[in-house]
Amino acid sequence: MGDEELVTVYRTLVTGGVPERWGYGRARKTDARSNYVDRTTDELVLVYVLGGSGSFTDGAGGRHEVGAGAVLVHWPSSPCSLEVRPDGAWVEQWVAAPASWADAMELLRVVSREQTVMIPGVNDGLSRALARLGATLRGIDDHDASVLGLRLHEFMGEVARLSRARPEERAEIEIVLAACRRLADGLSEPLSMPALAESLGVGYEFFRKTFRRRMGLAPMEYRIHRRVDRARELIVQRGLSNREIADRLGYADAFVFSKQFKRIVGESPQAFRRRMG
Repeated sequence: MGDEELVTVYRTLVTGGVPERWGYGRARKTDARSNYVDRTTDELVLVYVLGGSGSFTDGAGGRHEVGAGAVLVHWPSSPCSLEVRPDGAWVEQWVAAPASWADAMELLRVVSREQTVMIPGVNDGLSRALARLGATLRGIDDHDASVLGLRLHEFMGEVARLSRARPEERAEIEIVLAACRRLADGLSEPLSMPALAESLGVGYEFFRKTFRRRMGLAPMEYRIHRRVDRARELIVQRGLSNREIADRLGYADAFVFSKQFKRIVGESPQAFRRRMG
């Protein structure tokens, strides 16, 4: 996806005497401070997920497990919620456009308001298209504002095309997202990866390779990251000791928990407590 710097750009452009606010950004979200609940804006906001995973709740209350390759559509005046896994892997590009452009895209049947999550997959062309929109926004004059709308339509048209054109890829993504939900549940209980693959209706080798390709982690390593995420919450919210956390999350002992925590977080539970305290 390239290594474009993390950036936020907002501009208000006046077209035909009407001020229109546009925005573009690229962000990395590392913890729960990045989450939001029932956020409503007057703009159309599109979020292209480049890495990481989380859950997105749309304006109709539909909850979606999402990850790299998903486009989240925040329709104007529609309350949406986002919960990002606090593993530092979430990277996104986003664009905010005036509500009038949402109406235009729906009128032209580029996208409908029932579409709140689209899955075109990880695609360098899409990422570059948004980056070009951001570069245009930084240097554009008011009288050329319509160029931004054309770039937005081009981006969403390609998102729609890719989302429709890859049914087999979509099936893979659905399997991986279902696995993510299972891997993040019942963290204190043992979970067999071959049994999980069987419950999803696929062979273990296919599941293991597909999950790693999509998520960048082996399934069991993903579960370990979720367990450590939960441990961090227990430290911050409840102040539990290493022994109490180990017992609650199914570790053999506090030493095993501490060693795994340090490998994932980069510091010991004790150091994490001091830093957060």
